[in-house]
Amino acid sequence: MKLGSKIAASTATAALAIGGVTLMAAPAQADLVTLCSGHGGAVTLPTDLKVPAGASCFLDGTVIQGKVTVEGDANLHIIGGQIDGTVTVSNGGYFDASDTEVGGDVVNSGSYGTYLEDGTSVSGLSAAAAEGADNDGFVFVVDSSASSVSASVGEVYVSGSRLGGVSAEGVEYVDIFDSVVRGDLSVTDAGSGGVLVDSEVIGDATYTGGNGPVAVGAGATEGFASSLNYIDGDLTVTGVSGGVYIDNNIVGGTLTASDNSPTAQVGDNNRVRGGIVTQEVALRALAAEVTAEIEAHEAELVETVEEQRAQTIEDALEAGPAF
Repeated sequence: MKLGSKIAASTATAALAIGGVTLMAAPAQADLVTLCSGHGGAVTLPTDLKVPAGASCFLDGTVIQGKVTVEGDANLHIIGGQIDGTVTVSNGGYFDASDTEVGGDVVNSGSYGTYLEDGTSVSGLSAAAAEGADNDGFVFVVDSSASSVSASVGEVYVSGSRLGGVSAEGVEYVDIFDSVVRGDLSVTDAGSGGVLVDSEVIGDATYTGGNGPVAVGAGATEGFASSLNYIDGDLTVTGVSGGVYIDNNIVGGTLTASDNSPTAQVGDNNRVRGGIVTQEVALRALAAEVTAEIEAHEAELVETVEEQRAQTIEDALEAGPAF
């Protein structure tokens, strides 16, 4: 079920060596910005960086000693790089980072989406709606880390990652596989539920309202979950429509499942220190339609990222050297 790694200036004081040509750039200043429409390599930019509206930028090994802005309908793909400041992704924009360190937050405002993979680290990661946005956007985090994830729109998919905490409200779904959440996990009014398997939550895990399926641990379903969840605090699932499945969990606090429609299926392989507060029925099986929907989430993720990344690189290479 895991995505894995399918997806593969002006005045002189500092010198930038690019393909044998030396350009000169001034020290970082609040009003000094490097524009990127095209591709760039292993150089250090002592400036902010902006990808203009509708442009594509592909960077390999680039260090940016400032903040980054991806304007409307623009694309930025960076590999093996470093961004010292924040990354702001505007309406319809796309940010894709692999093996890259981001010192500040990544802020999506009506963006097409953000994808982090292969050891990328960021401070906070947020996704919110913007007036006039054409899509709901997505946040995909694979084998990476973030001090926090906050989303109020789109799809949230996490695999093999470490997060400081997750808060999602009104999103499409939150799927978390083989990851550690060092804080609370809170999902409210998700349109298509969420999944938590093979993971640790060092805090409370709470699912409230919205539609299912919600699968926490999800039982010993072949090809779905290979080990237990560990939830340090309380596990609470209430007011969810469309199916709730709870099994294969170690819960340090209380397990509460109530007011779900249909009633939640709670398995007998939960180990709960604080007791179980539920009148739900026993786990029968993880329904076929549940696994089908979860597999569809991953298939859509792979297709979306591969297509957008390929198009970004193609457009950037056609545009020529960026700086």
